[in-house]
Amino acid sequence: MIQNDLCIVVPLGVSSPNTPVKKYLLECINSLKNQKTKFSYDIVFACDDNVTNEIKEVLLNSGFMIEWFEPYCFMRKGGIWKKIHTVWKNTNSKYIAFCHYDDVWSENKIQSQIEFMISNNLEISWSQVRTINENNQIYSNDLCHFESLNANTINASSYAFCHSSIIDKNAFLNSGILDYVDNGSGIYEKLQFIFSHKLNGKKDNNSCFFHRVHTNSVTNNFNFEKLYMTEQRRQANYSLQQVLEDANNIPLDKIIKSILHENNLP
Repeated sequence: MIQNDLCIVVPLGVSSPNTPVKKYLLECINSLKNQKTKFSYDIVFACDDNVTNEIKEVLLNSGFMIEWFEPYCFMRKGGIWKKIHTVWKNTNSKYIAFCHYDDVWSENKIQSQIEFMISNNLEISWSQVRTINENNQIYSNDLCHFESLNANTINASSYAFCHSSIIDKNAFLNSGILDYVDNGSGIYEKLQFIFSHKLNGKKDNNSCFFHRVHTNSVTNNFNFEKLYMTEQRRQANYSLQQVLEDANNIPLDKIIKSILHENNLP
């Protein structure tokens, strides 16, 4: 099997009414399809099979690969992160990343970050992060302020860090994070950020991830429990209480201490 340089997973599902939004999906597809790079890459849609026929047609017309999952994966044990990891584990690519359907990559992101990683012998790199609105207008400065990861950053957080990262597949999947994916949907991005400290990484300031903030976004709609969310949790057989209990049972302090000790982080 020929190994591609990168596999990008795009998770999709009906997380709230009227999602995914076709306009944002098309803009995401175009930004990934039009990357200016010499590196080979696959795009895989990890899609719940209850999206509309219109969305299915968009995916089929994209020419990218599709892996189908049961409905309401966002609410199931492991959440969308389990879908992403399922695809990552099955890919033959050297590097892995994910992109939400409503976000956008700068056209040089693949080329710049992978080239940067190879030149610096890195296992992870992350880019600038800026927010955009419904009309693609940029309305923030760079929100990623970490140039490297160390003992001072491991207890902090960085806006959309996981979204902007490109990672060496084997180094990351062998980091120990797989032990916590099933139970970690409530705190997954924090987990990925913590486990990223096990990898040799730096920020690539020449590329950018654009995080779209809009009224249909998961972030805006999951600030408090709504009736459709309760129904989705019922169908997924995974209550909010179970989500929180599973997340609380993950020993973050122990994990952090272990990483600090193993990696001798300054």
